[in-house]
Parts: sequence; structure tokens; C-alpha cells
Amino acid sequence: MYLTALDLGSSSIKGIVADLKKDGSLVIVKMVRRESRGIKRGEIIYPEETVKSLFEVLSDIKHFDKKCLRNLIFGISGTKVKFHLSRAAVSIPRPDFEILPEDVERVIKESMAVNLPAGWQIIHSFPREFMIDDIEVDDTNVVGLSGKKLEANVVLISVFSSIYKNFLKLAHLVLGKRSDFDGSIIFTPIACERAVLTKNQKELGVVLIDIGFGTTSVVVYQDGKMILAKVLPVGSGNITNDVAIGLKCSIEAAESIKNSLGCAFSRDVSMKDKVDLEEYDSEMHTQVSRKYIAEIIEARVREMCSLINMELKSIGKSGKLPAGAVITGGGAKLSGIVDIMREELKFPAHIGFPRLQECEVSTAHLADELNDPEMTAVCGLLLTRYDMISKKESGFGFSGDTSYNINEPWIKRIIKTLMASE
Repeated sequence: MYLTALDLGSSSIKGIVADLKKDGSLVIVKMVRRESRGIKRGEIIYPEETVKSLFEVLSDIKHFDKKCLRNLIFGISGTKVKFHLSRAAVSIPRPDFEILPEDVERVIKESMAVNLPAGWQIIHSFPREFMIDDIEVDDTNVVGLSGKKLEANVVLISVFSSIYKNFLKLAHLVLGKRSDFDGSIIFTPIACERAVLTKNQKELGVVLIDIGFGTTSVVVYQDGKMILAKVLPVGSGNITNDVAIGLKCSIEAAESIKNSLGCAFSRDVSMKDKVDLEEYDSEMHTQVSRKYIAEIIEARVREMCSLINMELKSIGKSGKLPAGAVITGGGAKLSGIVDIMREELKFPAHIGFPRLQECEVSTAHLADELNDPEMTAVCGLLLTRYDMISKKESGFGFSGDTSYNINEPWIKRIIKTLMASE
């Protein structure tokens, strides 16, 4: 059976395919990356454009094997997704007071009975911790234990309905009937944790900072529990815009300059280093100091750190996370960003790469492509789906039988159309 994960980012759509063997092993066999269109700050703004990019990715995957399109997991993100905490309790009605899976489901459903603002809907609900008869249980697996009352602190992830409306609008852009596709949608920032963080880091206290092109997500763990998940409306694309404005060059040239010469820590750059802008933009006939470029980038990165610090202060964790910051996403590849984060956040920081030790990778070339902070999100989505199918405990509270999957008709129609075409 094939598992396929798709990350719809503001800059690119990435997909990876893995073969789930009968013995339970997972082998990654293909990776696809295409430029995305119609997506801004992690949200689908122009579905008509997005569907073109999605078709390119899905068509490439289909040519590898049609079966790859039957078991997908999509990531959803953006600033219009919110993190909530809810608390609920249920009584155990049996004479022996044994807690069964249906009791866990009941308490989670009870926690979802909250008043949300108009236009918002819950997409995920999973337990952060359980109490049995007012005593906290260390494990989130309470099935088989005994007690008269089961309480749960539950994480709720809600999304603004306009995001789903744009997802559904894509259905009108493709033809075909429903297929036998079984898919899921997962909040990308908490799927990233599955691919990067260790159990020890989450116990000590850690912040995962995923710097994408349009957004930066911040997820905080302490004592093994998620205590914050937030998406900030700023990303590496804002750095590109700043460079373009500062140098008065095109966006394409600014992106190339940022990737090849950019540095977030201007103290590491000499004033004597000069950049000939004509090499990046034929209409530019001037030279600038590389240090000036670094100063432009540093100002934006420090602003991002300030926003992250505000979120940490809101939960009393500013400068108080022993495992520090793990920085991932495409923006993590910017030179000097670790030094800035370490200085501004006042705790350790390092780059996070996808941890794929439990998987096999079919070729050395593919392994090199996946060993990239930019691939963290899509790898996390794949591992999440693997956990759900294997009925393992996943990194952020989902298990195989309490995953609350969401199936979307528009995805089914796309898959049907692709599978029918040759």
C-alpha cells in the first residue's frame, strides 16, 4: 500500500510517496516538488490557479503508480487556523468502572461542545492529558484503567470556513465521480513536530519554529504536552520583498541574492565584500555592499524573533525552554539565522532536519533531497499518516483509532479524473 503526503505551501507544493510493506516497514520511493500558484500565507486564495499546480504534482505521482493516489494526507495551515484548549468530563457507567475506547471518544466529543466565533469550525480534537477521579495520568492511553470519572484536557484546532470553501471550490474545476480515495487533512505545524522533535526535547521544553515562504509557525511543548500552536503572518518571502525594495531590484533577483549571498547576522559580513547586481538583474548596473544586504535581512529576522517572543511571553515561556528552539522550513537555510535566534530568544537554537530513521529511502539521491529543512512539513505529514494506519501513538496526540479524519469530495474528484486519464 502506498502513502502519499502533500504539503501545499505558499512557494511550492511538495509531495512524497512511501510504500507501506506488509511487514509494517515504510520505504520512501518518490518525491515531487512544483512551484505553487494561488496560495498566499498558507491559504488558498485563487483556487483556479492552485488546481493547476496540484494537477502537475498529482499527475507526476500518478505516472509512478496510480495506487499512490488512493491514500493521501494533505497539510492545512495559514493564519486563520487557531489553537484552543478545552476541558471535559464523563462518568464511567459500568459496574467494574473499566475505561473503554468509547469512553475516550465520548470525553473528546464533549470537549468539542464549545462556543466558537461565527464562521469557525473544529478540524482536530485530541487529548493532551487525562485525569481519572481527579488524579492526573502520565500516559494518554487510559484504555483498560479503572475509575468513576474520566476527565480530559483536549487540544482543539479550528479553521475559518472560508479556507474550506476555497478547497471545495476546486471541485468545480475538475470532473469525475467519487473514487475509493481515503484521505486526511492535518494542521501542518503540529505534523512538523513528528518529523523533527525528540521525546526528550518535548519533555524538557522546546519551541519548533517552521519558517515558510508566507508564514512562520510556532509550536511549543513542555512536559511532553503541546501548550501553544500559532501561525504568524510573516515568512522568508517578506525577507525577499525587503531585499527587493532595499536594492530596487526585481523579486526574482532579490530571491536569488537572498539564497546565494544572504546572511541574517550582519556582524559576520565584511563591509569590503561587494555584490555586482548585474549578475542577478541585467537592468542593474551597480554594486552594493554585501553587509548592506545582510542588514536588510537581519532587520526582518529580528522582527520575526520579536513576534515569536511575544507568543512565548503570552504563556510565560520567554527564555525559559531548556531544549531551546528548533528552526526548520525553507527559511531555516538562511545563513546566520541560528545566531540571531539564539541571541534574540535567549536560549539554545539549532536547525531541524527531518528524522527518518524509522523509514527506508529507496535511493541515495532521494535521501539527499529529503535531508532538507524545507522537507520537514511533508515528511511530518507522511509519518503522521503512518502512525494513524499503524495504530501507533503519534507525536501530537493522534492514534490510529482517534484521528478524526476529514474526507473532502473535491480531492476525490481530482483523484478520479487523474486515474481515468492516460
